[in-house]
Amino acid sequence: MPTISEGLGVLALAADMATGRPSGSGLTAAIVTAEFAKKLGLDLQTQKDAYFLATVRFIGCTITSHETGLLSIGDDQGFAVATMLGDWTDREDLKKFLSQYIAQDATTEDRDKAFNHICDILPGAAPDFTAAHCRQSYLLARRLPVSEAVLECIPYYYARWDGKVLPFGGPDVPSLSRLVRITEMAELVRRLEDAEQAKKVVAAKRGVELDPELGQAFLDHADDIFATASRTPEFESFIAAEPGEPIKMTPTCRQTLAEVGADMTDHKASHFRSHSRRVASLTASAAKLAGLPNDQVETLRLAALVHDIGKCAISNRIWYKAAELSVSERIEMQRHSFQTEYVLSHGEPFAAWSRIASCVQERADGSGYHRRVALPDLACNILAVANEYDELTNSTPASKALDPKEAAKRMTAAAVDKKFLPAAVTAVLQAAGHKVKDVMAAYPFDLTRREVQVLARLAMSESTAQIAEVLNISPKTADHHIQKIYRKTGVNARPALALLALEHGIVMD
Repeated sequence: MPTISEGLGVLALAADMATGRPSGSGLTAAIVTAEFAKKLGLDLQTQKDAYFLATVRFIGCTITSHETGLLSIGDDQGFAVATMLGDWTDREDLKKFLSQYIAQDATTEDRDKAFNHICDILPGAAPDFTAAHCRQSYLLARRLPVSEAVLECIPYYYARWDGKVLPFGGPDVPSLSRLVRITEMAELVRRLEDAEQAKKVVAAKRGVELDPELGQAFLDHADDIFATASRTPEFESFIAAEPGEPIKMTPTCRQTLAEVGADMTDHKASHFRSHSRRVASLTASAAKLAGLPNDQVETLRLAALVHDIGKCAISNRIWYKAAELSVSERIEMQRHSFQTEYVLSHGEPFAAWSRIASCVQERADGSGYHRRVALPDLACNILAVANEYDELTNSTPASKALDPKEAAKRMTAAAVDKKFLPAAVTAVLQAAGHKVKDVMAAYPFDLTRREVQVLARLAMSESTAQIAEVLNISPKTADHHIQKIYRKTGVNARPALALLALEHGIVMD
C-alpha cells in the first residue's frame, strides 16, 4: 500500500512550481528538517511532525498568486522566491532580491515602480498576506492524516524571532515552527547557490529572523544534515526519510489528495476558480452516459481533478494576458500539460492518473499538445471535451464566455472536424444539459446514437448476432440499423464501414 508521503510529495513538487523554487526543494527541505530534528535528539513523533510540517509548508501558496502577480508585473513566482529570501523589514535587502528574481524582461522603469510599491506596502500588508497563506495551508492540511501538532504550527509559518512584521515572535512561536523556518531558508539557499552560502545566511539571520540557539545548533550539524539531502533520486530519498512507521494511504486519502491538488491549481488565477471540480463533475457524468465501467468512471473523475496541476508551473503573466500570446509565450503556456505529467508521475495515487490527466490538450486527429499524437481513447477524449467545454463557457482575460448553445455548436463542429471523438462530444454535451437532438450534429452522416453504436460494433468486426446481443436488441433490428447505415454513408461493405468508423472516431467503449 502506498504511503501518504507519496501523495504529499507530489503536491510539494506542484508547490515548488507555483513558488518558482528549484524542483524538489520541498522534498529536500523535508529531508533536511527530519535530519535536523534527529540531530537535536527529538522524539520520533516530533521528528515525524517536523517532516510533515515542512512537506505541507507551501500547499496554500497559490491563494495569493493573483494578488502577488498584480504587484510584480505578472511574475507571481519570482515574487514568491524574492520574498522568501529578502528581509521584509530591510528595504534595501528586500529590493535586492526583488530585482534578482522578478520580471527580468520588463522595463527598468516598470520594475523600479513595482519594487518600490512592494517595499512600501509589504511590511504593513504582511499580517493579512501571511494569514491568507497560513489559513489556506491549514484548510488543506486538516483534510489529511497529519497530527494536530502539525496543524497548530501552521499559523506560525512566517513568524520571526525578533517579533517584527507579525505580532508574535521569540519563544511564543512553537519550537517546531522555528525549526522549520531555519531548514526551509537554509535548504532554499543551498538549492539556489550552495551549502556554504546557506550556512552564511543562517548565521546572518540568527537572532533576527531565526531562533539564535536553534540556528547555531543547525550550523553545528549543517554539513551532516545537508549530506542527507544530497542523495539522489530526490523523491525516493524523500519517501525513505519519513521518521518512524510510514502513514498508509486509504481510499479516503486518495480522494482528498486529488481535491487538494485541484484546489491548489484553481487558486493560481482568479479565472481558474472551481474549474477543476467542474470538469471532474462533467467528466464523470459524461463517462457514465457513455457507458464506461464504474471503476473507469471513478479513475477518470480523479484524473480530471488534477488535470491542470501543471498550470502551477506557468507564470501568471501568461494566464492573465488579454492579448494574443507570442510564439514563445504560447510554447511556454503549452508546457503546462507536460508539467502535469511530470509532477503526477512521481508517486501514488497521482501516478495512476498521470497518463489520462496529461492528455487533456491532445486531440483525436493529433493536432493537440504536448505529445502531438492522435488520441483514440474514449475516456481521454471525454476529459479533453469536458475541459474544452468548460473553458468555452467561462471567461478568461483573453476571451469572453460563450453561450452554452454556441459552445455546443463549437464542440459538434470539432467532432465533425475529427478533433474529438463524436461519442465523447455527445456524452459531454448531454451531461452538460443539452438536448439529444441538439448534440446529434456531432455524429457524421446524420446517424442516430443507436446507429453510431451499431457502427462502433461493426468497426470491431462483430457479427449481426453479436451486435444484437451486446446492444440488447433483436438480430432483425440490428440488421435494420446496418442497412440504414449503408444508405446514409453510401458504403455497402463491412470492411469499408470499419475503416469509415475509425476515420470518423466512432467508438463507444
